[in-house]
Amino acid sequence: MKKTICICILCSFLSAGLHAQLTDSKWKSSMNIPDVTETILHFKKDSVFLSVAADGSLVETMSYSISRDTLRLTKLSGMSPCTESTIGLYRFELKDDKLTIVPLSDDCQERANAFTPEAWTRQKI
Repeated sequence: MKKTICICILCSFLSAGLHAQLTDSKWKSSMNIPDVTETILHFKKDSVFLSVAADGSLVETMSYSISRDTLRLTKLSGMSPCTESTIGLYRFELKDDKLTIVPLSDDCQERANAFTPEAWTRQKI
């Protein structure tokens, strides 16, 4: 019983640590929106802003949450055809200032197809 509680507490700390690593961070990579475009993901406390790198124009605002290695995205506003109730689940990994995001499940196929396998690189804020 004590081992189970310790494991649960450890997992909570790890999730909080990953969330903290994304909070107030910016990442640059290419996305298919619909053409390949260099973009910026700017993570705040519980929302993430997707913008075009060249001119800073906002493409999408989403809420996000993290559970272990899974990123949960939900549209708040923006240009994609995704509805505000459609949830996307993505596996992510942070390693050496590189962020990889891979679709796991997303009923908004356009959002899932927008992510490329290319790693995101950390940008200075």
